Amino acid sequence: MKLILAIDIRKEKVVKAYAGIRLNYKKLSLNNNDFSCPLFLINTVIKRFKINTIYIADLDALSMLKDNKKLIKKIFFSFPNINFLLDAGFNYPIVIYNYNKYLENHKLNNYSFVLGTESIKNYRIKDLLQKKNFFFSIDFNGSENKWIDKFFEEKAKLNLIFMFVKRTGGRGVDYSVLKKLKNLVCQNNCFLAGGVKNKRDLKKLRYLGFKGVLVSNMIHKELMGANNSPPII
Repeated sequence: MKLILAIDIRKEKVVKAYAGIRLNYKKLSLNNNDFSCPLFLINTVIKRFKINTIYIADLDALSMLKDNKKLIKKIFFSFPNINFLLDAGFNYPIVIYNYNKYLENHKLNNYSFVLGTESIKNYRIKDLLQKKNFFFSIDFNGSENKWIDKFFEEKAKLNLIFMFVKRTGGRGVDYSVLKKLKNLVCQNNCFLAGGVKNKRDLKKLRYLGFKGVLVSNMIHKELMGANNSPPII
């Protein structure tokens, strides 16, 4: 079970996600200490935990505002041994092409793009699979069924993130939904984001066939000293 640190960035600062209401996200503070600098947070986490993959959501880009591209470039450059999953509102193929070219021009290759169903407009999945190691994020926001059907049709083994934004902040995993998707989980590399609270959830998700989880709240609690041992299994 791979543990992936999830970071939400808005206006170059890390914010704490809760229930998917992005306007209410506040700068990350733990035990009254400022953890809103992405570089500081990542450096702190990788020193303490066995984490080599980090998911970054550029909330400004997802909201069609000025993106945090320069900061993200700096993050990738500062941590060359970390694999980053970048979700930056990739809505059209040309956007992916330009962003990828920008990073490659700076000699960076420690990343994969996350294509969220809340953003993508005009993609042929087969074409994307031939170009780069993409992750597809299925956003459970009421329109997920059409995407689930589409991914079921693919014969290639996909990297899928089940994104339950409304459950972010450790609000509990919706196991009733996940059990219905058992076949999709078995035929792909699936990861869960949203709702994970503790090691018990990690064990249940591993039993269901998930390859990993995207978490932030669990890591934050560890950094605050809520538990004695890191949540690594």
